[in-house]
Amino acid sequence: MKLFPKKRLNSLLGLSVGGTSVCACLVTRGPGGTTPTRALTIALPHDFLHPAPDQLGEEINRQLVAAGIRERLCTVALPAAWIMSLATEVPELSPADLDSFLQLAAEQGFPCELAQLQIARSVCRVGGTTYVTQLAVRQEHLRQLAAVLAAAGLKPVSLTPGLAVLPGAVPPAGSGQITLTAGTEGAAILVAAGGGIASLRTWAADPGQPAFNLEAVARELRITFEQLPAGQRADLRALMLDGPEAAVQMLRQNLAAWAGTAGLVVSSAAGATTPLGERLAAAAASGRLEGGPPGPEFLPSHPSRWAGLLARYNSRRIASVSYTVAAAAGLGLVAFGWQEYNRWSLRSQWSAMQAQVSDLEGVQARIVEFRPWYDTGFHTLSILRRVTECFPDNGSVTAKSVEIHGPAAVSLTGTARDNPALLHALDQLRKSREIQNLKLEQIRGKTPQQFTLSFRWNPGT
Repeated sequence: MKLFPKKRLNSLLGLSVGGTSVCACLVTRGPGGTTPTRALTIALPHDFLHPAPDQLGEEINRQLVAAGIRERLCTVALPAAWIMSLATEVPELSPADLDSFLQLAAEQGFPCELAQLQIARSVCRVGGTTYVTQLAVRQEHLRQLAAVLAAAGLKPVSLTPGLAVLPGAVPPAGSGQITLTAGTEGAAILVAAGGGIASLRTWAADPGQPAFNLEAVARELRITFEQLPAGQRADLRALMLDGPEAAVQMLRQNLAAWAGTAGLVVSSAAGATTPLGERLAAAAASGRLEGGPPGPEFLPSHPSRWAGLLARYNSRRIASVSYTVAAAAGLGLVAFGWQEYNRWSLRSQWSAMQAQVSDLEGVQARIVEFRPWYDTGFHTLSILRRVTECFPDNGSVTAKSVEIHGPAAVSLTGTARDNPALLHALDQLRKSREIQNLKLEQIRGKTPQQFTLSFRWNPGT
């Protein structure tokens, strides 16, 4: 079940594009089916391919509003002159190989690059043989049409070949039909066989010649018929003529003998009072509302961003990227799991030692607090020891007081029996490597002598 089902349309505007005109028909859905309610033919100042789409769109919108048509969604029956066709017999292939085969055939058969075309396909199956007809419209034409519709405030929901939407134009397999329309601008031939479109050709009136050339149209019809494969020709049963009354009568008289030889039953829609363009517009809108079998569609698709991203890669690249992403994701999960395991293990170890660490941190804090009160290096005793070792053992030089200022400055006051004893003591002090900058600050008396000296203590040397 879809979460957001599409809204069922109750009305739709059908458009049939011509050279310098467009036929519009508003079709509504009722209890008994679809019904055309309003129709009009809009004459345009320029052709649809004129480089002024805003002017054409404003004119279309003005006349639709004047006719009381407010519907914004529309279907467009494209003119046959815009459409190129290429029929190809295809063998039994897989869908991927068939698509490549048809792309190669399109590159060889169409007169421009595939990037410049919007291609739709129709399948014909006759006598066990499959034919695919590729119908192409230039992207430039579709962009111009989209610009005109946007200027008119219209939103297209379908772009289809005009002749293909006529009732009975594409019958089921076994009852093929040729539809020939003739008018002031030329003629168009649609061949339907095997349940699909076999060929679509157009003939435009030559400049300086009458708008409708009976002989030229008949010749094009016979050429188109003879170019068909034998299986498709055998599937054809009828020839439908459509267009102005006079043109249809002339074609019927001229083609009766040839059609009888080809096994075709000639019929016509010349008695219809509605112009062909309005009937095409009504048929396109009605088919869309009634949900009939889908025909060739030229409306460009608008894929999502994700689909557009995937479209840049083929299946092999997608597989490679998928494997790489999966491997990266797996490695990421393994690394994350290993990291979580290590964190859990470390938390367990910390829980076991947290109490001891807290006690040690308390002890360490107290040590840092009281460390200045305790000197494990015995700094003062080391100075006194060195001084004692430098003084004579006989007591001829003695120290009365020792003052230690800071970590290095030392001041010593003492007595000496005589001058030689004092000089000997000073010489021993100078020889000590820890004692630097020894100075005799003061000396008084002779026997005994009182002296004051200072030095700098450097235990690192």
